[in-house]
Amino acid sequence: MAKAPLLTVVIPAYNETDNFGAGVLEPVVDYLQQQKYGWEVVLVDDGSTDATNKLLTGFCQSHPGFRLLRINHGGKAAAVTAGMLTAGGEIILFTDFDQSTPISEVSKFINRHQDGADVVISFRAQRHDTLIAKVRGWAFVTLVQLVALPGIIDSQCGFKSFTNVAARKIFTHLKVSQPVGKISGGYMGAFDVEVLFLARKYGLRIDQVPVQWTRYVSNRLNIWKEPLRMAYDTFRVRVYDILGLYAN
Repeated sequence: MAKAPLLTVVIPAYNETDNFGAGVLEPVVDYLQQQKYGWEVVLVDDGSTDATNKLLTGFCQSHPGFRLLRINHGGKAAAVTAGMLTAGGEIILFTDFDQSTPISEVSKFINRHQDGADVVISFRAQRHDTLIAKVRGWAFVTLVQLVALPGIIDSQCGFKSFTNVAARKIFTHLKVSQPVGKISGGYMGAFDVEVLFLARKYGLRIDQVPVQWTRYVSNRLNIWKEPLRMAYDTFRVRVYDILGLYAN
């Protein structure tokens, strides 16, 4: 049997034609090809309705180590979960398609895992953002810390890694983040909150690491409805735990 790679990178994709055309995957290729450890990249097409699937199919055919998984549209949580559960790496990282956090930051995360961390999450040390986005982010972080995750600096930065064992423990027990009914747009909800809440509930070690981060403008999420949905889902996570719905 082939030895499992050290690292699997999971990248969810939903209608990413513009980002693909901007060459966002090339730095991922360049960085990983320079590494001495084994790696793989799982691109998860979340039921895209544009040319994303065709573009990613061709990309994987011409880039060894990359493979494509296509699912019915279920939002970011569904896409990341599908990728995490098919990953073969000892360490599994999920990151955003637009590479707002550069893949090179993963070296810090691997070091933390080798030091004993089960889960490593990023926080944006500097946020060059609009005032509205900063206020909205501060309000949500405060809510999350009060309701579910005290001490977590930044639950929402989309660059997180897990040991394979931790990933399977967490991602097979998600409940609030499971898609129900017809999902529209880039639905995300409080996916990251539920993931980290379960990590803590199961006694896993979570390390927090500062990363570089660049904001890329996107219109796939409603800037008013999505925060409200995320807040609602955060309370649901807490209620589900009180009701004993999360198995150990």
